[in-house]
Amino acid sequence: MDMTFHESSLKPDALGDLSRRLRELEISEARYRTLFNNVPAAVFQVDASEVEDVFVSLKRSGVEDIDAYLIENPHLIDIANSSVMVREVNDVALRLFGATEVSQLLAPVAYIFAGTPEASANVMSAHFRGRPNHYQRLKIKRFDGRLVDAALMVSYPQLTSNFDTSVLMITDMTEQVRIETELRKMENEFAHFSKLSMLGEFSGAIVHEVRQPLSVVANDAATASRWLSKSDPNLPKVRELVQRIEDSATHATEVIKRVHDMASKATPERRICDLNRLVASAITFVKKEAARRSIAITTKFSPALPECEADPIQVQQVVVNLLINAIQAIERSERPQRGICVLTRTGDGRVSFEVQDSGSGIPEDIIGEIFESFFTTRKDGMGMGLSICRSIVQSHGGNISARNDPAGGASFQVWLPSEILSLNGSTSDG
Repeated sequence: MDMTFHESSLKPDALGDLSRRLRELEISEARYRTLFNNVPAAVFQVDASEVEDVFVSLKRSGVEDIDAYLIENPHLIDIANSSVMVREVNDVALRLFGATEVSQLLAPVAYIFAGTPEASANVMSAHFRGRPNHYQRLKIKRFDGRLVDAALMVSYPQLTSNFDTSVLMITDMTEQVRIETELRKMENEFAHFSKLSMLGEFSGAIVHEVRQPLSVVANDAATASRWLSKSDPNLPKVRELVQRIEDSATHATEVIKRVHDMASKATPERRICDLNRLVASAITFVKKEAARRSIAITTKFSPALPECEADPIQVQQVVVNLLINAIQAIERSERPQRGICVLTRTGDGRVSFEVQDSGSGIPEDIIGEIFESFFTTRKDGMGMGLSICRSIVQSHGGNISARNDPAGGASFQVWLPSEILSLNGSTSDG
């Protein structure tokens, strides 16, 4: 029997229905092609069926920790990079990689991960775990060798009938990274200006603290010279004077070093720190100035604080800034109490310091705004001090908060991750 299909054998209604469906398919294809090429990101459709077969085999053999398995078997990443194929790309992908022909991109995905090799393992790990999507920052290595900052989003197939198709979307982040870098630079400039402003406020106390040991050096040196000029010099007395000269010179050097460290524009450097020691050192900057204004600073340090990972200068800047705010709050207050208490404590794997003042407190209607940039209640204030404090604390994985004490005055508390949490890469919010 002749089963050959002839279009002429179709009934008119069937022929019309077929034509209509073909037209709908063409419209749908055109709509898809328009959408595909107008997405403002580089889009790659990839065939990951071979990797999926490997994953099925691994799961059947009992592999659960894919990250550890890939570390022990890095050749699997190389296999994936060479076997997962790009089947289709849009026009943005050509521009992102600097390609002149689509055929340059219809190749194994290795070129996508050339700028950030570890990204390939991350993509495999997310796929193995059955996650619907994966997002990360990465560097794209263009065909002209230039590295481009980008963001990668992978959408994995969730239907077993469609395991061979994954979609990668890559967005050029060059401009955003440039803006972020500029913002960090501006923030660092404001932080440096804030440090200089703090030192300016206490320049008199700093000069006095340096002048005092230098005066002792001059007096003791003159006295030692007189003792030595005698026919029968008192050598024990001279040795005592020389020791005092050495101690005074060391003290002056330490003061100058503290001021230099605070005023320097050095790149932040994290290291393991003793919070009690950092806070105590910061208090020395303001203690004499506070005493000159009849404000007593007392401390209640926890004796068994775990260490924390921090930049010492930045943490001291936060402490000094909070102490200056406390002094200014007390100066503006008419309350008879004139004291600041600085406490340290630990809890929930974190370390904390708190600055309590006896001022008039923070108005309740603005307490939620005081950490915002350019917010200030002082006529001559810039409103950057507390904002910079928050930025520094948050960059350390910590948090800062403020509250009014029922007995009067305000309290600012800073929590930082302890060394144990820092080393584990985990932080908590207070």
